[in-house]
Amino acid sequence: NEGRGYVLRKILRRGIRHGRLLGQEQPFMHQMVYAVRDEMQTAYPELKDSADRIAKVILAEEEQFARVMEIGSRQFDALIERHRKKYIDSTELAEDLQLAEIAPAGRSDLSLLTISGTDAFHLYETYGLPLDYMVDAARDAGTAINIPDFEAAKEEEQARARASWKGGSQKSASPVYRDLPKTSFDGYKHLAVADAKILALVKDGIGVQSLAPGDAGEIVLDRTSFYADSGGQVGDVGWLYDNNHNAILADISGCTKPVQGVFAHRAIARAALHVGDLVETVVNGEVRNATMRNHTGTHLLHSALRQVLGTHVKQAGSLNDPSRLRFDFSHYAAIADEDLQDVEDLANREILANTQVVTLEDVPIDVAVNELHAMALFGEKYGDKVRVVKIGDFSTELCGGTHTAATGEIGLLKLLGESSVSSGVRRVEAITGAGSLAEFRRDFAVAKLAAQLGSPESDPAAALSHKLSTQDEEIKRLRRELDQMRMKSATSSMANAADAAVEVNGIKLLVQRVDALDRTQIRELVDNLRNQIGSGVVVLGSKSEDNKVALIVGVTKDLTTRVQAGKLVGLLAAKVGGKGGGRPDLAEAGGTDAAQLDSALASAKDLLASLLA
Repeated sequence: NEGRGYVLRKILRRGIRHGRLLGQEQPFMHQMVYAVRDEMQTAYPELKDSADRIAKVILAEEEQFARVMEIGSRQFDALIERHRKKYIDSTELAEDLQLAEIAPAGRSDLSLLTISGTDAFHLYETYGLPLDYMVDAARDAGTAINIPDFEAAKEEEQARARASWKGGSQKSASPVYRDLPKTSFDGYKHLAVADAKILALVKDGIGVQSLAPGDAGEIVLDRTSFYADSGGQVGDVGWLYDNNHNAILADISGCTKPVQGVFAHRAIARAALHVGDLVETVVNGEVRNATMRNHTGTHLLHSALRQVLGTHVKQAGSLNDPSRLRFDFSHYAAIADEDLQDVEDLANREILANTQVVTLEDVPIDVAVNELHAMALFGEKYGDKVRVVKIGDFSTELCGGTHTAATGEIGLLKLLGESSVSSGVRRVEAITGAGSLAEFRRDFAVAKLAAQLGSPESDPAAALSHKLSTQDEEIKRLRRELDQMRMKSATSSMANAADAAVEVNGIKLLVQRVDALDRTQIRELVDNLRNQIGSGVVVLGSKSEDNKVALIVGVTKDLTTRVQAGKLVGLLAAKVGGKGGGRPDLAEAGGTDAAQLDSALASAKDLLASLLA
């Protein structure tokens, strides 16, 4: 989405749009790759091997652009129509100008017809509709877009994004940080550094001279062993000791760079701290080691992805913390399971080889890139001297993070999954060390469970899923059969239920308890019983397995003027801690006090009598 990739996408999408204008609705541009290969492979022999991959990239872009066009173009057409109507509705302009003769570009008197750049930017940002497409489409419609307005809206949004991301922290940082010297980082070789001087203390964004016990704040030192958030690696955690290592002065929960080169330690003070004090910085070694395993694992993962998927794979973001690693990279489609397995195999093969991890400091950038062939991120700014992390012949990258001394320290690398981040960017997540051990234990538990259920061992997870799915279907089938049997039994037991009806003021009343039936079955039973008695009132109550009460009252049509089912069921529901209602001929209620169900059913006779009085 930037640099040369942005330009290529812009050219490609313009070509796709003109193809669509010529009536080509289906993806077509990717098919041209092979004509280019045949024409240009003498000069560019690599096209022979990469044509299939290039075609897949272009096809993915065509399909993505088609989705953008389908949604965005409808919105843009509506926008043009609104501006056209706004123009036509302006009687002043309508008298002076003929719409068919206007040339919108450069005509200040046509501001009502010219589309505002803010509106165009909204479509660009919300739907991904390219500006060049909107410019062409507007011109075809006899209007134009206010380009300076569009660029101003775009710059405003970019400024907001920068403020909430990298640059924003520096601009919004406390002024205390801006005049401080750079922090000397001694943490590559040492987890503890003594004689570190407190240069500044910050509390609630304001510089202070001291922190009291219990205060939360940030501490800036002249030197430290704490790594600060950068390069995708999270900052270290640990403690500040007094300079004699006798007492802990503060707990450090992280380390950041509010201003480039200045390290701020997030702290909760245990003792009083003052500007000018000397302290010892002590990094939590267990947490640092876990983070290093994940960071070195990320380098292995990057190289393995390039070997399996192709050299087009480039890092697009990463996160390395003690619990996991996350790696974003350029790729055009979802990764097949077998390819993910190959990536995992390659990375673990290098881990088992226990290859030494070599760090080269202060390497001239041209030597690092041209002679050592170190991976540099496109678009990133590097100084004249860089730090190179080299893992045998497997991986060489520019990196400022902390790493294991050898790959064997990683233990094992386990991929957790792969997903899409944005167009052309995929994400993989993985764990190493103790995390991978825990994951393998979970996998073993699944395999053990699958074996207990009689599933084959070749793919226990898939076998277990299939087994559970089969059993779920079997349970559903058995439940259906059980429901049918219950209904059949209830219907059979009430074949002569009409004989149990009593008369209340000349109206037949049939009251029955029918447990273990659901409401649908009870309604069906009410209908059957109403037919049996011919004319009268039917009251059925049921207790479910979770001790909930269901009450349904049915009244034959000829009696609804004298007795309404909703009123009777409401009176009954009140006795079981519930309420209900419904039509005059059929009403339902629920309740929570199953212990009162028999009492409620016994009261039906008196309640009916009160309604008939």
